[in-house]
Amino acid sequence: MVVLGKIVLAWLVLLGLVINHSAMALPPDNCDTVVILHGIARTNKSMIKIEKALRDAGYNAISITYPSTEKDVDELAQWLHQNYLTAKFWENNRRVHFVTHSMGGLVTREYLEKYRPAIPYRHLGRVVMLAPPHQGSEVADLLDQNWLYQMYYGPAGQDLTTDAQKSPHPRPYYDLGIIAGNKEWPYFAAAFVVPGPGDGRVAVEKTRLPGMADHIIVNATHTFIMNDEPAIKQALYFLTHGEFQHEQSNQ
Repeated sequence: MVVLGKIVLAWLVLLGLVINHSAMALPPDNCDTVVILHGIARTNKSMIKIEKALRDAGYNAISITYPSTEKDVDELAQWLHQNYLTAKFWENNRRVHFVTHSMGGLVTREYLEKYRPAIPYRHLGRVVMLAPPHQGSEVADLLDQNWLYQMYYGPAGQDLTTDAQKSPHPRPYYDLGIIAGNKEWPYFAAAFVVPGPGDGRVAVEKTRLPGMADHIIVNATHTFIMNDEPAIKQALYFLTHGEFQHEQSNQ
């Protein structure tokens, strides 16, 4: 029975249904930690490629599966604070960066602002957000009253509209780099909904946040920008240098 219990627990951890505290083990003294957050209705499996790139670059990468469709953005920030990014976590990690996709950026933005007094600034590193809808998405505006959308995306889906995100957001007190995509294929219909260049879900201009350190555009779609090689290279470069390589944005 003990063996069976361990097997079941291992599968639950693999599926992201149980917090894997072993993943929060102390990193080497000379190793920075990167917290990775996926987008809405996804899991940490969607971030495997960029997680591997971060590990290969020498980072202690922690990719978290969080209940993205069960709570709103504010509640998800609280969930992170209570379950992962605790005082003990910050104490055990000398420097912590964040790499996020889509709504994971909004959750990170909310967490870093809401729990700012509890975050030791000397331990906070840089933040890279891929395709964050900081000013909302017109696609969410179109669908947010649809019952299928509401059922699938839950409370957080309502936080992705332009109305929900129109209030001025606090300027980041951390180094923030934002990577936007401008490839709408195969979302051809999005061209009639998303204003200007965009990734099929979020307009490039809607990814910006006043006070960000840098912003760059890559030729990638919203759904797969975290697997795009140029985007990954730019994320790694920003974590090291605090800026992007603008002459190599699509190489």
